Amino acid sequence: MGILDSTPRVTVLGSGRWGTAMAIFLSRRDCKVTLQCHLESEYKQLSSKGRAPNLPGFDCEGKITFKLDLNEAIAGANLLVISTPVPFLRSVLKQITYLDPSTIIVTINKGIERETLQTVPEIVAEQFPKQRIAHLGGPCFPEGLLSNTTPVAETLACKDKELGIELQKLFSTKFFRVYLSSDLKGVAIMGALKNIYALVAGITDGMGMFEEVVSVIVTRGLSEMKRLCQMMNVSTDTLYGLSGLGDLVLTCYSQKSSHNKNFGRMLGQGKTVNEVLAEMGNSIAEGYFTTKAVWEISKQGNIDLPICRTAYQVLYEEKPIKEGMLELMNRPLKVED
Repeated sequence: MGILDSTPRVTVLGSGRWGTAMAIFLSRRDCKVTLQCHLESEYKQLSSKGRAPNLPGFDCEGKITFKLDLNEAIAGANLLVISTPVPFLRSVLKQITYLDPSTIIVTINKGIERETLQTVPEIVAEQFPKQRIAHLGGPCFPEGLLSNTTPVAETLACKDKELGIELQKLFSTKFFRVYLSSDLKGVAIMGALKNIYALVAGITDGMGMFEEVVSVIVTRGLSEMKRLCQMMNVSTDTLYGLSGLGDLVLTCYSQKSSHNKNFGRMLGQGKTVNEVLAEMGNSIAEGYFTTKAVWEISKQGNIDLPICRTAYQVLYEEKPIKEGMLELMNRPLKVED
């Protein structure tokens, strides 16, 4: 390879489902992989058994090194893959004492920071302005990535075309097709937005509504995403691509794999927000955090996002779910946009 070594030295930050899956995936791609664990319990299980507690059925195959210490884990890496959940991302990045300017960063986490309203690549670029950054996003769950039987595809966004092509080759396999985009911000925004609508789809599922409602949420959710894209100068190619429409459809129709839909499903079954947060434990439903961030963005831009508004009211203002759904359906009639 040109920019990367023939055997890339990769460190993955975050040993949750997606981080562990990506570490296994890249180890299969003959990369030298270190997986940095945030929780000591995950580190102990991974280092002793080679299996992630939240990714049953998949083995690390003896190819991965596990580290607890953040700076020890990234020493010598020429590719840093970040899967740290967005609520903790900035604090983790601040713990890094040194990162070689030549180290390439690929972010695979999804969300918008509530405090700053920044996307993942923007947060990373602010902390490490000298690094070249790419973002990988789209309709893929960890199990699909590792199955080697199910064709899946995602979009890799990178402003550096030469680097993007090289990363595209690194990540692509006969079962995992990677498309290239230069819309770094747009791909990151799409990955965050879809979680809001997946959460709402989960609520309707938990309430026992018929499946037609998910089609409505996907279609009208896409319309809300389009309004945000117009405000934030995001390409419609990105909106209707894998990281936009593709990821929206997957998460909203997911039967079991989406944390965000599962979060909403438990709310629809009658549990409170705090009860769901406690039950999910270390599993992060990014839609919970992203809803607040996007609601703030919509207020600043005076954009009408009825589904997002209802989600915000349910999650943060204790609005009864049935009341929120009734209000959504009884708004003034309008022309479809």
